[in-house]
Amino acid sequence: MNVLGRTVLCWDGSEPAEAAGRWAVRRWENTGADVEFVDVLDRGLFAGDRSALERATVEEERRLADRVGEFTSAHPGVVAGSTLLVGDPVDVLSEQTRPGTLVVVGTHRRVGPRGRYGWSMGARLAASADGPVAIVPVDDSPERHTSTEVVVGVDGSDTGRRALHYAAREAAAAGMRLTVVHCWQEPLAGEPLIVPDDDFVDAQQTAHQELLDDHVRVVRLRHPSLRVDPVLLRSNPISGLRNRTADAALLVVGSRQLTGWKRAWLGSVSHGLVLDISAPTIVVGPQTLTGA
Repeated sequence: MNVLGRTVLCWDGSEPAEAAGRWAVRRWENTGADVEFVDVLDRGLFAGDRSALERATVEEERRLADRVGEFTSAHPGVVAGSTLLVGDPVDVLSEQTRPGTLVVVGTHRRVGPRGRYGWSMGARLAASADGPVAIVPVDDSPERHTSTEVVVGVDGSDTGRRALHYAAREAAAAGMRLTVVHCWQEPLAGEPLIVPDDDFVDAQQTAHQELLDDHVRVVRLRHPSLRVDPVLLRSNPISGLRNRTADAALLVVGSRQLTGWKRAWLGSVSHGLVLDISAPTIVVGPQTLTGA
């Protein structure tokens, strides 16, 4: 039985979409979360040519049906349905996002300037989604396929707690262990001429350890059979989480989803991780159902 809600796989036949499909299959094998294929035909490519759009729609329906048939033959039970939609891909896929729906997208390997990936499909969806978005890198390492570790980053905020509870539910459903990571840096860490004394650093370390321990205690109470490991890192959150997820099956991070013209951005940590993604990453927004 699928206890994790609806899962939508954004498929268009591309290499990133196939990577996302492979990840969705592994998640189904671990959790029973079946998958709905959603393919979007970009109407903007056929502006002013209705007949070309109609021909392309027929061809894309055939291509989608063929791929769904292959998935069904290889993994009976994984596909819950399939739909071809026509419109702007970001707008159409944004409409698929719901508090209880995980939308899964693939992404290309990061090469060249990172800034342009701020406008990638995964980042744009996660920045405005009404539910969680999983972003799967194309060069997902084979070692991850046997990993049993889900990593979540927490910082003491409501955003971090929401990510924590979502990650705990994913880990529990998959029979994996949960690693709760809290990264911290002393105030003015970027000021090379200011060196804090040892007592101050020790007090900071103790305070952050207590914060982390409190998060772990809450998860263990709600999921008594789940293995939960705390990790405290004196590190920048982006580099700390990226290094800690080198071989993890999944990273979960929260997004506060900025408003106004900044709506295309997720927030400093989650956005930085998406710009240089190394592991399949679920971005949990304010509307996401966490099961908490």
